[in-house]
This record gives sequence, C-alpha cells and structure tokens, in this order.
Amino acid sequence: MVVATKTKPVKATVKSKPAAKKVTVPTKRASVLAREAQAAKKRLLKLRADTKKAIEAAKREVAQAVEAAKAAARFEKQAAKDKLAAKKAKAVSAKKATDNKAGTTRATAKKATPDAKGKVVAKTAPKAGAAKSVTKTRPSAK
Repeated sequence: MVVATKTKPVKATVKSKPAAKKVTVPTKRASVLAREAQAAKKRLLKLRADTKKAIEAAKREVAQAVEAAKAAARFEKQAAKDKLAAKKAKAVSAKKATDNKAGTTRATAKKATPDAKGKVVAKTAPKAGAAKSVTKTRPSAK
C-alpha cells in the first residue's frame, strides 16, 4: 500500500502593508496650537538654563569642598609637624637639663674652696635656663 501525502507550498515571506496612521482631527485652531508649541519651547529652554545653572552651582560647591579638604589636610599636617618639633625640643631641653645638672654637681665638687674660716664652701655655677619650645598657633581653616 502506498500512502499519498499532501504537501502545502511554503510561502517565503508574508508582506503586509503598514497600517495607515489615523489622522486625528485637531480640536484647537492652528494659531492656538502654534502658541502652545512656542510656550512649550520656552519652558524647555528655561528648564535647560535652570539645569545648567544648577550644574554650575554644584560644580562650584564641589570645588569649594575640595579646597576646604585640602586646606584642612595641610593644616593637620602642619600641626602634626609642630607637635613633633615641640616634642623633640622638649626632649632635647630635658636632656640638656639633666646634663647640666650632672655637670654642675661635678663642677661644684671640683671647685669647692675653703672660705676664710676654713670651711669648705661649694661655688654654685649659674644654671642655664632650659630652652622652652614655642609652638606657633595657626589660624583655623575657614
């Protein structure tokens, strides 16, 4: 038995015409619509100008904030340097003071002289004043 098969022709592509746009009938007159279009353009331009102004203002604020941050960083760095210098000066003056103290006790032991009555009197060497470190005060960053 032979079975007969039915075949359908295959269509390559189906071409359809685009649907015609429905033209809406304007409810307002042409002059009114033209005026509204003009007003819409003005609003758009104003919005663009306002946006531009806002962007420029934001850029200025960012620049000011960055400058303030840099100034604060410089101030903190300088304050740290001043603090370290003061600490070093204090350490040096403390070391000089201890050296002076030890030196004066040795010197006074050597320079002990008898006075007129025969008593031994130690001559005291003048003490050198310890150098005090003066830290500079900086104006605050505004």
